[in-house]
Amino acid sequence: MPIINQKVLGSLIKLLINFLERKTSTFSINNRSNAELVHYYYEIIRNWNKINFILKRKLNFTKNLITISSYDTAKYLVAIYRIIWEKENVLKVGNELNFSSDVIDLIKNLEFFSWKKALSNKNEIEKLSLQLAIPSFAINRLLAVMDLKTIRANIKRMDSKEGKEPLFFRFTNLIFDKNQHKSLDFRLKYLEEQGISAKQDPHFSKVFYTDIQNKKKILLNRLYKEGKIILQDKASFAVTHLLEPQANELICDMCAAPGIKTSIIAQLSQNQAKIIANDFSKLRLSVMRPLFRKLNVLKTNLMISDGIKLPIRFANFFDKILLDAPCTGSGTFSTNPELKWRQNDGFLHQNLILQEKLLKSATNLLKPSGILVYSTCSLYPEEGEHQVLKILNHFKPMELPPWFSPSYKIENNHIPGTGRLFPATHQTKGFFIAKFKKKKIL
Repeated sequence: MPIINQKVLGSLIKLLINFLERKTSTFSINNRSNAELVHYYYEIIRNWNKINFILKRKLNFTKNLITISSYDTAKYLVAIYRIIWEKENVLKVGNELNFSSDVIDLIKNLEFFSWKKALSNKNEIEKLSLQLAIPSFAINRLLAVMDLKTIRANIKRMDSKEGKEPLFFRFTNLIFDKNQHKSLDFRLKYLEEQGISAKQDPHFSKVFYTDIQNKKKILLNRLYKEGKIILQDKASFAVTHLLEPQANELICDMCAAPGIKTSIIAQLSQNQAKIIANDFSKLRLSVMRPLFRKLNVLKTNLMISDGIKLPIRFANFFDKILLDAPCTGSGTFSTNPELKWRQNDGFLHQNLILQEKLLKSATNLLKPSGILVYSTCSLYPEEGEHQVLKILNHFKPMELPPWFSPSYKIENNHIPGTGRLFPATHQTKGFFIAKFKKKKIL
């Protein structure tokens, strides 16, 4: 392995310190453009509990009661990843990180680390947590609805490193194209000429998939740069497609940023639906403006507000509402590995309170006979089935596509109008999805 650029190493240490101290570590534009930095940061965070286990056990910090600063800890995390995951020479890594000779002697023990030996006295949950780099909290929550074999299959698929998972994308059709009548065939042929073989998804005519190895080719492709191709998980398209947006309908995307689902609403309605795209974050909402210009999304008004208290003067206002609610992200660990290590009772409770209030707001704002689509990118039943049980008296369930998996059973029964997408079954992120029609007011 080559020596890490010292500038990259300095930025990596700063990001890891922020993570260790639970500070925001959002990548700047410059950082995101540095592939080496992105690789090392996300790989270390993705495997954090495994690396931290080695740090505490193999280097005997817990046993010797050694207290080290966040700065030193960050350097040890890098060293462990380089030596054990990349099989790099200890002396080389020590010199990169400016370790003293005493520290280099200490980390030489890493060359003899064995996972087989380390896991020999662990129970099944502890083994799974360390093998797949997933918090035991998540495993214990999922054991209420899955066995260990199913948990393992879903986490492995979600965090796959085998390079076999499909890369989903959709073609947009809101951008003027003089060859619009033949643009789909033209675009597919063009991708083929660029070495990108794509197949149409069996459930959606606008969704295609290719090998994950082609991601870089697509990002560099002219069609992607022109906004004619959008990379997105199939589950995101499935959620939005359930709205079935029509011309002149007033539709609210309650938690809209970064705007991908809003753009699908516009595309499916051919820019004929009237959309209010709301988000509480001004920064996140600002990202949507250039995206919508690029994709030619029209008839969409952006609104910065708390979805719990949406500044709409009237109840029964919207024809349809999409509530893709904030959640723990337990179905999207591969996209944002930092979320893995926020999984605890407090974080779950925080999201449950928010989801419950957003659902109440959506119920009040929806017209009688209006459609609500509620989703979370979570595998926990608390953020899906248990939430919609609280509002069922106001709604009639709507039929979901047969290719969806049933939702978890609550008291031995599936909840009508609800379903799930699982990484191991559908090759998507993990999602809970519900579609309901509001009952008429008597």
